Amino acid sequence: MKKALVVISFGTSYIEARKASIEPCENALKEKFPEMDFYRAWTSKMIIKKLKDRDGETILYPSELLEELVKKGYDEVYIQSLHILWGEEYQKMMAIIEDYRDKFSKIVVGRPLLYSIEDYNEVSDFMTRVADYDKSGDFVKEHSASVWMGHGTFNMCHGAYSSLGYRFLRDDKNIFIGTVEGYPKIDDVIMFLKKNEIKTVHLRPFLLVAGDHARNDMASDGEDSWKSKLVNNGFNVLVHLDGLGEFRWIKEKFATNLEEAIIESK
Repeated sequence: MKKALVVISFGTSYIEARKASIEPCENALKEKFPEMDFYRAWTSKMIIKKLKDRDGETILYPSELLEELVKKGYDEVYIQSLHILWGEEYQKMMAIIEDYRDKFSKIVVGRPLLYSIEDYNEVSDFMTRVADYDKSGDFVKEHSASVWMGHGTFNMCHGAYSSLGYRFLRDDKNIFIGTVEGYPKIDDVIMFLKKNEIKTVHLRPFLLVAGDHARNDMASDGEDSWKSKLVNNGFNVLVHLDGLGEFRWIKEKFATNLEEAIIESK
């Protein structure tokens, strides 16, 4: 019985970010399931093409990889997404997977980072631990806040970010999350920061990798970046360019999600 372990992410054109965030998550899954043959796929055709043109590297799109696994005679396919939400990219991946269900004896898919209520509770606890560590060296901690930049989505799970934000509001934590392409916006975050009389902001990406959005939309000196908007509103800004995939807890979380999906499938 041939078993394939497939790890699917959006991808990144930043080689160093890939090595820091995507590959460690892949490695955690390989270590968790050593009896399976490992494969990767990315859902961004644009980034796949960019790597092919720039570096001569071939990374397969999910449908291309699944077709290859059919030809290689795999019986069972175990897939873990490294997507944050069950948003557009995740649903695009699932639509492709559905087309291949009858070509394997078994396909099991692990949920993304945020799916169940327990996922939200665990992720908010993780973010709180990171925020507490960031603020531990601040002179006046009660005037410090943690701000996370998510990607955002316009599909049905757009409320995921507000759901996280409510947990911090409930617990009276100065932790805020906004999005580049969705809701809440950075202007909403700035409103809360001013309301809470925040002076120092620890700025982090709520993204798997610290790639283009983190480096340009969040941390650059461009006038429209989050960093610049925060500085122009009088805040002292400390940037932390760590993708979520760099954290051990996140890597283990993805591996656990697939493990739980396998148990549920039996």
